[in-house]
Amino acid sequence: MTDHAPEQATDQATDDVTERLDTLEAHIAHQDKMLQELSEVMNDQRAEFDLIKARLAQFLDRIHAVEAQGPAPENRPPPHW
Repeated sequence: MTDHAPEQATDQATDDVTERLDTLEAHIAHQDKMLQELSEVMNDQRAEFDLIKARLAQFLDRIHAVEAQGPAPENRPPPHW
């Protein structure tokens, strides 16, 4: 009679390690995908932020141009008060 128990235990250990490696590889692949998606979102947000900054600069330029045209009106109530 030959005893196959040690061989079966080794096969089971190998299967367990293989399963764990497969799980880890799947987890890493999922994280890589998420990182790529986050990177794309950040790039989109950076572009939108740059656009908002440019528009803000335009509005500030317009405000300064209006202010430069003359003195600010006084803050007095209208004559009918």
